[in-house]
Amino acid sequence: MSNVRRSISTRLADPEGPGGWLLVGCVVAYIAATCWWRTVWFGPGVGFLPAWIALAAVSLGSGCWLAARSGRRLRPLEASVLLAWPGMVLTDLSGTYQPLRDLGIYLKAGQHFLSGAPVYIQSTIDARPADLTNYPFLYPPMTLPFFGVLSLLPTIVAQAIWVAGSLALGLAALRLMGLRWRWVLLAPLWPPLFQGLWVGNVVVPALALFALAPRLGGGLVLGAVFKSYTGIAAMWLVRERRWRGLAAGLVGLAGLAVATLPLTGTRPWLDWIEGLRLYQVSQQDLPALYGFGLMEFVPLWGFVGLAVLAVVAALAAGGREGLARLGTATIVASPSLWAHGMLVAVPSLLYLAPAWLWLGLAITSSPEGIQWWSLVALVAVSWAVPWLRRDVTARPEAAWLDPLADGASGAWPDMPDRERGPAASVGRRRVSWALPWASGSGSGSESAPE
Repeated sequence: MSNVRRSISTRLADPEGPGGWLLVGCVVAYIAATCWWRTVWFGPGVGFLPAWIALAAVSLGSGCWLAARSGRRLRPLEASVLLAWPGMVLTDLSGTYQPLRDLGIYLKAGQHFLSGAPVYIQSTIDARPADLTNYPFLYPPMTLPFFGVLSLLPTIVAQAIWVAGSLALGLAALRLMGLRWRWVLLAPLWPPLFQGLWVGNVVVPALALFALAPRLGGGLVLGAVFKSYTGIAAMWLVRERRWRGLAAGLVGLAGLAVATLPLTGTRPWLDWIEGLRLYQVSQQDLPALYGFGLMEFVPLWGFVGLAVLAVVAALAAGGREGLARLGTATIVASPSLWAHGMLVAVPSLLYLAPAWLWLGLAITSSPEGIQWWSLVALVAVSWAVPWLRRDVTARPEAAWLDPLADGASGAWPDMPDRERGPAASVGRRRVSWALPWASGSGSGSESAPE
């Protein structure tokens, strides 16, 4: 019986078997079910589903033609990719209103700080502002001197510096997590990263702190400056007994607060705490402030229970995978959630087998909403279902579509599992940039280790 179950699991997990085409069907059904009423915001407003069908047809047709030229049929994994990317592009287009709106919030906070005006909200919010840069500033006072300096620059210069820096740090973070360069360069098309860059949210540059955690664990503590709930990931330092990293992060956080105190004074700290309370009250009156966070859909006790369950499940794993799981757990524990909040799920996605990884990416190829929680559910299920996970001995037919280098077991393949001792890394090999249908071999050629 165990052999039969193993055989079924292998066939379902095989990207070239029946399971592969089943996942392709899931991608089609998912996009059709979640996008049939949506509109792409350009011109008079084009229907999302008709636009996706047209682009997907061209994409699949081109893929079939190129595969036929190499004497083979289109593979299921290739079909999933060809169906997912048109949805990503359309989702990106549908969110292109008021660019750099989050950065605008930061710059206004810096201007108010320099002028002595109140920075934090002093009453509840009962309506969505027409100008989204008028949303409240929620970060602690230690960040105000930085945003104050940034606000002194001409707006276009400040925007250019922020976007360029965010893009560079975001791509560097993905590279550190193990993505091959070809996928790093294509990553800005992925809606969570695209939206983070488009609105100018701090989560994109802060992703670098998370990506550096296996080497510089203190970054997990410092990351909580902007998103306090991300401090949950710092529990990994305790789990792994990385006391030096934890101490460095705490000292750095305290040092930043003390160093900026002469500039900010104590009053903004009290205003910040009161502002957070008022914002939480506002969320109850204006649920749009939750985004698609769990608190929008479940009662408080359910939200707390799921958050605790996610953290406990994450802590059950050690090493780099435990860190990846805690990144996903912070999504569950987030009191509000927007598209760019899914960025910390990247390491968990990289532990999935390529076919399932691309199913996860396809989930985010529709505009953000409750359906994106399917991605978190898929990742959570993979923690208990081995055949959803990456197998370094799997067949390499579609290895060129795997965002990780051939032979990598998961995120951070070149980083040590512990600060002390030799780095426990997995050897990485590159796959040729040549497309399989160009050579007719159907697989990338391996080169020397990077």
